[in-house]
Amino acid sequence: MILEKIRETLPEMTPLNRKIASYILDHGQSVGLSSIYAMSEKIGVSNASLIRFARSIGMKGYSDLKHALQEEIKQRLSPYEKIALSELGTLPGDARLRKMIQNEENNLRRTLDGLALGTLEGIATAICKANKVFISGFGVSCHLARVFEYSLLGTLNAEIAVISGSVSDFTPSLKTFGPKDVMILLTFPPYSDEGLTVATFARRREGKLFLFTNSAQCPVYPIADGVVTCENNSLLLSNSFVGLVAVLQLLVNMVCLKDKNASMKIRREVAEMERRGYESARNQEKRK
Repeated sequence: MILEKIRETLPEMTPLNRKIASYILDHGQSVGLSSIYAMSEKIGVSNASLIRFARSIGMKGYSDLKHALQEEIKQRLSPYEKIALSELGTLPGDARLRKMIQNEENNLRRTLDGLALGTLEGIATAICKANKVFISGFGVSCHLARVFEYSLLGTLNAEIAVISGSVSDFTPSLKTFGPKDVMILLTFPPYSDEGLTVATFARRREGKLFLFTNSAQCPVYPIADGVVTCENNSLLLSNSFVGLVAVLQLLVNMVCLKDKNASMKIRREVAEMERRGYESARNQEKRK
């Protein structure tokens, strides 16, 4: 993350850059919302100095630095802060609903437009070849991991495990992860320490690690074999999961088409088991 990078490199900076960095660390939110002219006046440096500072920490210019700060601040806002800062409450009902719908449409469009089809194809292939598929998610992502598990179980004849909860909850299952297995991690801000723990373990065991997240700021990003980025902008809550749900659905369909005949057989078996289960339940009810 940009603020963490500035904080880490602060001791090696020149006095001028240290002055700029210190101001940014103390006033990150205002910098993310201010023009280069306003910031140069507040800090007491030239526009050129701000541009050189941005480039010294790997940015193309001040506008990139400003955008990075905006993204980081947005991710750090709690749901309560987002609600407090939202302008939705000032809009009439219809306009409010249209704005929320438009936001989710944008999330979906940006997710699908930015989707690397080769990466998704590679993940589908790895899932089909894996000895065992592990799906990891914490917090809200845990529930989406369960939905993904349910869809795969009705499509794929393979052993699937969900990794969630506390370290003591998932360790007995995680310890079975091996080089021929696949780990799929769903993680969005605030990124959990458990997610990083799971990813690091999977990397050490030399299995495949695939990440579904919102940006390169995710700490697991650098070590994943493949990354699918899902737009998560929410007007009120911490994250929107519209993009993630759509991509997971696409992935299940791709897995199904890898061996359509096998998937059809599995789905017929599941449907028959469900039919017998409901029939048995109805018969038990009649005998009461």
